[in-house]
Amino acid sequence: MGTLVRLPTRPPGPLPGAAADVTLWLDCRRTLPEAVARSRAEAAQTVRDVLPPAAEGAPAGHLTANGTVVAGPVHGPAEFRRLLRGLLSEASAAPAPAPGPQGRPVAVAVEYSIPAVDALVNAGLDRIGGCEAKAMRFRAGVAGAHLLYDMLRRELRSPGWAHASARGIPAPYLLWSTAPCAGPDRGAEYAEQCLFPGTAVALTPAALRTFVERRAVTGPTALDLVEARRVVGILDWFGIRLDTLVGAQAPTTG
Repeated sequence: MGTLVRLPTRPPGPLPGAAADVTLWLDCRRTLPEAVARSRAEAAQTVRDVLPPAAEGAPAGHLTANGTVVAGPVHGPAEFRRLLRGLLSEASAAPAPAPGPQGRPVAVAVEYSIPAVDALVNAGLDRIGGCEAKAMRFRAGVAGAHLLYDMLRRELRSPGWAHASARGIPAPYLLWSTAPCAGPDRGAEYAEQCLFPGTAVALTPAALRTFVERRAVTGPTALDLVEARRVVGILDWFGIRLDTLVGAQAPTTG
Protein backbone atom coordinates (compact mmCIF):
# COMPACT_ATOMS: atom_id res chain seq x y z
CA MET A 1 0.00 0.00 0.00
CA GLY A 2 3.00 2.25 0.33
CA THR A 3 3.77 2.16 -3.39
CA LEU A 4 3.18 5.45 -5.15
CA VAL A 5 1.01 5.05 -8.22
CA ARG A 6 1.39 7.70 -10.89
CA LEU A 7 -1.99 9.14 -11.82
CA PRO A 8 -2.86 9.32 -15.52
CA THR A 9 -2.16 12.60 -17.25
CA ARG A 10 -5.23 14.72 -17.79
CA PRO A 11 -6.04 15.12 -21.51
CA PRO A 12 -5.61 18.60 -23.00
CA GLY A 13 -8.53 20.97 -23.29
CA PRO A 14 -10.63 23.23 -21.08
CA LEU A 15 -10.72 22.33 -17.41
CA PRO A 16 -13.96 20.36 -16.83
CA GLY A 17 -16.42 21.70 -14.31
CA ALA A 18 -14.41 24.86 -13.71
CA ALA A 19 -16.52 27.02 -11.44
CA ALA A 20 -13.94 29.41 -10.06
CA ASP A 21 -14.54 32.09 -12.74
CA VAL A 22 -10.78 32.48 -13.12
CA THR A 23 -9.07 33.10 -16.44
CA LEU A 24 -5.86 31.21 -17.16
CA TRP A 25 -3.11 33.00 -19.07
CA LEU A 26 0.07 31.61 -20.57
CA ASP A 27 3.18 33.53 -19.50
CA CYS A 28 5.75 33.32 -22.31
CA ARG A 29 7.73 36.41 -21.32
CA ARG A 30 10.76 34.30 -20.43
CA THR A 31 10.17 31.42 -22.84
CA LEU A 32 12.82 30.78 -25.47
CA PRO A 33 11.67 32.20 -28.82
CA GLU A 34 11.90 28.84 -30.55
CA ALA A 35 9.58 27.27 -27.94
CA VAL A 36 6.86 29.94 -27.89
CA ALA A 37 4.83 28.65 -30.84
CA ARG A 38 4.78 25.11 -29.48
CA SER A 39 3.80 26.28 -25.99
CA ARG A 40 0.97 28.42 -27.34
CA ALA A 41 -0.33 25.55 -29.48
CA GLU A 42 -0.31 23.16 -26.51
CA ALA A 43 -2.23 25.63 -24.33
CA ALA A 44 -4.62 26.95 -26.98
CA GLN A 45 -7.69 25.19 -25.53
CA THR A 46 -6.83 25.96 -21.91
CA VAL A 47 -5.79 29.61 -21.73
CA ARG A 48 -7.67 32.78 -22.59
CA ASP A 49 -4.70 35.08 -23.21
CA VAL A 50 -0.92 35.06 -23.61
CA LEU A 51 1.83 37.25 -22.21
CA PRO A 52 4.23 37.22 -25.17
CA PRO A 53 8.02 37.52 -25.09
CA ALA A 54 9.24 41.07 -24.60
CA ALA A 55 10.20 41.43 -28.27
CA GLU A 56 6.56 40.99 -29.31
CA GLY A 57 5.00 43.41 -26.85
CA ALA A 58 4.97 47.18 -26.78
CA PRO A 59 5.80 48.21 -24.16
CA ALA A 60 7.78 45.10 -23.29
CA GLY A 61 5.85 42.59 -21.26
CA HIS A 62 2.82 44.86 -20.72
CA LEU A 63 0.62 44.06 -23.70
CA THR A 64 -0.96 40.65 -24.16
CA ALA A 65 -1.53 38.74 -27.37
CA ASN A 66 -5.19 39.84 -27.24
CA GLY A 67 -4.29 43.50 -26.72
CA THR A 68 -4.99 43.70 -22.98
CA VAL A 69 -2.92 46.31 -21.15
CA VAL A 70 -1.16 44.94 -18.08
CA ALA A 71 -0.40 47.50 -15.37
CA GLY A 72 2.25 46.95 -12.74
CA PRO A 73 3.61 44.81 -11.34
CA VAL A 74 2.68 45.85 -7.82
CA HIS A 75 4.23 44.25 -4.75
CA GLY A 76 2.08 45.50 -1.90
CA PRO A 77 -1.13 47.29 -0.92
CA ALA A 78 0.40 50.78 -0.99
CA GLU A 79 1.61 50.38 -4.60
CA PHE A 80 -1.72 48.84 -5.54
CA ARG A 81 -3.66 51.68 -3.94
CA ARG A 82 -1.65 54.32 -5.82
CA LEU A 83 -2.05 52.50 -9.11
CA LEU A 84 -5.81 52.15 -8.67
CA ARG A 85 -6.11 55.85 -7.94
CA GLY A 86 -4.17 56.60 -11.11
CA LEU A 87 -6.38 54.32 -13.17
CA LEU A 88 -9.52 55.91 -11.72
CA SER A 89 -8.19 59.39 -12.45
CA GLU A 90 -7.48 58.41 -16.06
CA ALA A 91 -10.89 56.77 -16.38
CA SER A 92 -12.66 59.84 -15.00
CA ALA A 93 -10.91 62.19 -17.41
CA ALA A 94 -11.19 59.99 -20.50
CA PRO A 95 -14.09 60.04 -22.97
CA ALA A 96 -16.36 57.04 -23.30
CA PRO A 97 -14.14 54.08 -24.20
CA ALA A 98 -14.01 52.66 -27.70
CA PRO A 99 -14.71 48.95 -28.20
CA GLY A 100 -11.70 46.64 -28.07
CA PRO A 101 -10.86 43.69 -30.36
CA GLN A 102 -13.67 41.62 -28.84
CA GLY A 103 -16.28 44.32 -29.52
CA ARG A 104 -16.26 45.78 -26.00
CA PRO A 105 -13.92 48.04 -24.00
CA VAL A 106 -10.86 46.23 -22.68
CA ALA A 107 -10.27 46.22 -18.93
CA VAL A 108 -6.81 46.78 -17.47
CA ALA A 109 -5.20 43.83 -15.72
CA VAL A 110 -3.13 44.78 -12.66
CA GLU A 111 -0.25 42.34 -12.20
CA TYR A 112 0.78 41.12 -8.76
CA SER A 113 3.81 38.82 -8.81
CA ILE A 114 3.47 36.32 -5.97
CA PRO A 115 7.00 34.84 -6.26
CA ALA A 116 8.57 38.30 -6.53
CA VAL A 117 6.94 39.31 -3.24
CA ASP A 118 8.07 36.07 -1.63
CA ALA A 119 11.61 36.65 -2.89
CA LEU A 120 11.73 40.18 -1.45
CA VAL A 121 10.37 39.11 1.94
CA ASN A 122 12.44 35.91 2.07
CA ALA A 123 15.59 37.96 1.55
CA GLY A 124 14.69 40.12 4.54
CA LEU A 125 13.89 37.09 6.68
CA ASP A 126 17.18 35.44 5.71
CA ARG A 127 19.08 38.52 6.86
CA ILE A 128 17.31 38.30 10.22
CA GLY A 129 17.96 34.58 10.60
CA GLY A 130 16.61 32.21 13.21
CA CYS A 131 13.94 29.51 13.19
CA GLU A 132 11.07 31.95 13.66
CA ALA A 133 12.07 33.98 10.62
CA LYS A 134 12.61 30.87 8.49
CA ALA A 135 9.11 29.66 9.38
CA MET A 136 7.65 32.73 7.63
CA ARG A 137 9.35 32.12 4.30
CA PHE A 138 7.00 31.81 1.30
CA ARG A 139 4.03 33.19 3.26
CA ALA A 140 3.99 36.83 2.17
CA GLY A 141 3.09 36.45 -1.51
CA VAL A 142 -0.16 34.58 -1.01
CA ALA A 143 -1.09 36.69 2.03
CA GLY A 144 -0.65 39.82 -0.05
CA ALA A 145 -2.82 38.35 -2.81
CA HIS A 146 -5.68 37.84 -0.35
CA LEU A 147 -5.32 41.42 0.91
CA LEU A 148 -5.23 42.91 -2.59
CA TYR A 149 -8.28 40.96 -3.72
CA ASP A 150 -10.26 42.24 -0.74
CA MET A 151 -8.99 45.77 -1.35
CA LEU A 152 -10.03 45.68 -5.01
CA ARG A 153 -13.53 44.48 -4.14
CA ARG A 154 -13.95 47.39 -1.73
CA GLU A 155 -12.45 49.95 -4.14
CA LEU A 156 -14.79 48.93 -6.95
CA ARG A 157 -17.78 49.64 -4.69
CA SER A 158 -16.64 53.26 -4.27
CA PRO A 159 -18.62 56.12 -5.88
CA GLY A 160 -15.75 56.89 -8.24
CA TRP A 161 -15.65 53.44 -9.80
CA ALA A 162 -19.45 53.23 -9.78
CA HIS A 163 -19.53 56.42 -11.87
CA ALA A 164 -16.84 55.07 -14.21
CA SER A 165 -18.78 51.84 -14.63
CA ALA A 166 -21.93 53.78 -15.48
CA ARG A 167 -19.97 55.46 -18.29
CA GLY A 168 -19.06 52.06 -19.72
CA ILE A 169 -15.49 51.93 -18.41
CA PRO A 170 -14.65 48.36 -17.39
CA ALA A 171 -13.27 47.82 -13.92
CA PRO A 172 -9.65 46.68 -13.57
CA TYR A 173 -8.98 43.17 -12.38
CA LEU A 174 -6.06 41.38 -10.76
CA LEU A 175 -3.58 39.22 -12.64
CA TRP A 176 -1.67 36.81 -10.42
CA SER A 177 1.69 36.02 -12.02
CA THR A 178 3.60 32.97 -10.82
CA ALA A 179 6.97 33.69 -12.47
CA PRO A 180 9.87 34.28 -12.19
CA CYS A 181 11.55 32.60 -9.22
CA ALA A 182 9.11 29.70 -9.13
CA GLY A 183 9.48 26.26 -10.69
CA PRO A 184 6.52 24.38 -12.21
CA ASP A 185 5.38 22.81 -8.93
CA ARG A 186 5.51 26.00 -6.90
CA GLY A 187 3.95 27.96 -9.76
CA ALA A 188 1.00 25.55 -9.78
CA GLU A 189 0.73 25.80 -5.99
CA TYR A 190 0.63 29.59 -6.19
CA ALA A 191 -2.16 29.37 -8.77
CA GLU A 192 -4.21 26.98 -6.65
CA GLN A 193 -4.09 29.42 -3.72
CA CYS A 194 -5.27 32.42 -5.77
CA LEU A 195 -8.30 31.20 -7.72
CA PHE A 196 -10.40 34.24 -6.88
CA PRO A 197 -13.49 34.98 -9.01
CA GLY A 198 -12.99 37.64 -11.64
CA THR A 199 -9.19 37.41 -11.64
CA ALA A 200 -6.61 35.90 -13.99
CA VAL A 201 -3.64 33.63 -13.29
CA ALA A 202 -0.56 33.66 -15.51
CA LEU A 203 1.53 30.49 -15.57
CA THR A 204 4.65 29.56 -17.48
CA PRO A 205 4.23 26.70 -19.98
CA ALA A 206 5.76 24.19 -17.54
CA ALA A 207 3.70 25.45 -14.58
CA LEU A 208 0.52 25.38 -16.66
CA ARG A 209 1.11 21.74 -17.58
CA THR A 210 1.67 20.89 -13.92
CA PHE A 211 -1.43 22.82 -12.85
CA VAL A 212 -3.66 21.10 -15.42
CA GLU A 213 -2.28 17.62 -14.69
CA ARG A 214 -2.59 17.94 -10.92
CA ARG A 215 -6.23 18.89 -10.63
CA ALA A 216 -9.43 20.17 -12.20
CA VAL A 217 -10.74 23.41 -10.75
CA THR A 218 -14.00 22.84 -8.90
CA GLY A 219 -14.44 26.08 -7.03
CA PRO A 220 -12.87 29.39 -6.06
CA THR A 221 -10.27 30.00 -3.37
CA ALA A 222 -11.80 31.02 -0.05
CA LEU A 223 -10.70 34.50 0.97
CA ASP A 224 -8.80 34.18 4.26
CA LEU A 225 -8.20 37.66 5.64
CA VAL A 226 -7.61 36.34 9.16
CA GLU A 227 -4.56 34.35 8.07
CA ALA A 228 -3.37 37.13 5.75
CA ARG A 229 -3.47 39.69 8.55
CA ARG A 230 -1.75 37.24 10.90
CA VAL A 231 1.12 36.94 8.41
CA VAL A 232 1.25 40.73 8.07
CA GLY A 233 1.41 41.12 11.85
CA ILE A 234 4.27 38.64 12.25
CA LEU A 235 6.25 40.19 9.40
CA ASP A 236 5.68 43.62 10.94
CA TRP A 237 7.14 42.29 14.20
CA PHE A 238 10.26 41.37 12.21
CA GLY A 239 10.37 44.90 10.80
CA ILE A 240 9.14 43.90 7.33
CA ARG A 241 6.20 46.02 6.20
CA LEU A 242 4.17 44.18 3.60
CA ASP A 243 1.95 47.22 3.04
CA THR A 244 4.82 49.38 1.78
CA LEU A 245 6.75 46.65 -0.02
CA VAL A 246 8.12 47.77 -3.38
CA GLY A 247 10.07 45.93 -6.02
CA ALA A 248 13.07 46.94 -8.06
CA GLN A 249 10.73 48.33 -10.72
CA ALA A 250 8.20 51.05 -10.01
CA PRO A 251 4.62 50.25 -11.03
CA THR A 252 3.44 51.43 -14.39
CA THR A 253 0.09 51.69 -16.10
CA GLY A 254 1.13 50.15 -19.38
